[in-house]
Amino acid sequence: MESHGQRQSYRGQTQEKNRQNRSQDRDYDMTQEARRKAEEAEEAKNKTYETAQQAKEKTQSTMNQVKDKAEQEAEEARRNAQEAAEKTKETAQAGKEKTSGILQQTGETMKNVAQGAADAVRSTIGMAKNDDQDDPYYRETNTTTRTNTGTTGAPGTGNYPRNRNY
Repeated sequence: MESHGQRQSYRGQTQEKNRQNRSQDRDYDMTQEARRKAEEAEEAKNKTYETAQQAKEKTQSTMNQVKDKAEQEAEEARRNAQEAAEKTKETAQAGKEKTSGILQQTGETMKNVAQGAADAVRSTIGMAKNDDQDDPYYRETNTTTRTNTGTTGAPGTGNYPRNRNY
């Protein structure tokens, strides 16, 4: 049988083992808790990285859209400016042609007026062209009103402008 001292010794050893086991359990639990917290921290870190990466991608996508839109707007503005310049050029060309036609017509009119005035002066002073004789209008008016065979252009002669029927 065991003696009282031996029992005490067993009890002491058992208590010591229990204390060691509890201490080991506490150490194990603390180690497990530390691991769990480390894993949570790692997960939080990864989630933060993913969120930041998504934000970066979204920002990049938005920037690309803005850039594309700006390029499209710039291209459209360039085309509109080019069309406006072309239209202005066409309008200017049409105005130039119209002005040229008006000036030419005015020039022709002025030339005819001047020629008519010169002919009237020549006729008045008796220096009319001989080709007036070939003009049917001239012959009609001059054959009936001609009373003088001279070419002075005085009233009563066929060369005087008032004797012509216009």
